[in-house]
Amino acid sequence: MPDDTTPIETAINIVRQKEYPPSSRMNAILFMLEKFEPQCLPVLEEILKDPEEEPDVRSAAALALGKVGGDGALELLQNMAHSEDPILKNYSLQALGMTGREETIPVLLEALSDQDNTIFASAAEALGRIGKPVVPHLITLLNTSTAEDARCIAAWQLGTLRYTEAVPTLIEVIQADKNPEVIALAIWALGEIGFGPPEVLDLLQKQRAHEDPAINKRAEMAIKKITRHVN
Repeated sequence: MPDDTTPIETAINIVRQKEYPPSSRMNAILFMLEKFEPQCLPVLEEILKDPEEEPDVRSAAALALGKVGGDGALELLQNMAHSEDPILKNYSLQALGMTGREETIPVLLEALSDQDNTIFASAAEALGRIGKPVVPHLITLLNTSTAEDARCIAAWQLGTLRYTEAVPTLIEVIQADKNPEVIALAIWALGEIGFGPPEVLDLLQKQRAHEDPAINKRAEMAIKKITRHVN
């Protein structure tokens, strides 16, 4: 009697069978991703939520959901990003960043308040993957947050993303902030953005004389980078 199991059903069966080696199950997840059908979603969710699952297989399921990036995958990942299971939460945040969807920003910003350094780092990295839509949120975070670590991440990501819209806020932070780490990262961000109107270079020149070595060194490096961009 002919076997009328479809290739995607075969892949699902392999993924669900823990007696298969992790490498085989991860390859099956890759196949599911390439030939994606709606029936794959609950399977990936099942794998990702299983605390007894192989870590590599669990991670592969999360990354597959991130690459799928559709509304169904997005909803699953957003729900799981609020999990009490730190591993599930961490994988879900990483996958949300991979979707590149603007709707993920509130969840990622919320995760910056997590006390788990791994989750904090995943949320920070994921925010950087969103691109330009995250810039206004990072500016607000830098201006209003009472969490200094989150403000540092905001300054760092604004420099990494290199959008000139952030320059006025970074200038204000350098001029008025009391936290030397935030100031140093804001200076670094200006250097990465590479936008060099006279007021920026004048401000950085003043920071070269700052008593904090982290600030004056960042200022000197930023001036060099901006000058290189301008010239």
